[in-house]
Amino acid sequence: MAKKASIFCLILMLASVVLPQGLVLARGTVADDPKPPIAGGWTSSRPPTADDMEVWKEVVTSVNKDLSSFGQPTEVSSQVVAGIKYKFGFPNGGEVTVYSVPWLKKLEVTQVKDGTS
Repeated sequence: MAKKASIFCLILMLASVVLPQGLVLARGTVADDPKPPIAGGWTSSRPPTADDMEVWKEVVTSVNKDLSSFGQPTEVSSQVVAGIKYKFGFPNGGEVTVYSVPWLKKLEVTQVKDGTS
């Protein structure tokens, strides 16, 4: 058991040396985020990546088809929790928060804010 713990500690130490500072290891996030998030915090808003758009597409086709009326998101931020939370932003000021746990095939909309425009 002590040997496994030592190997794990070695891997963590190597990762902290090899990985660039500010790298966010989450699907749909960018490594060069100008303001890296606090552990467990939200990333800065950014244009959606192809992975982000795949999540949005899944939301409007499988979870809540009515949300397609929001159109395509123009910005997104994400938060790593026991899965990933996505906060999709739209030109009219609307916002949709989605909780994704891909390994459990769980995808749910947790909050919807209508836009004002």
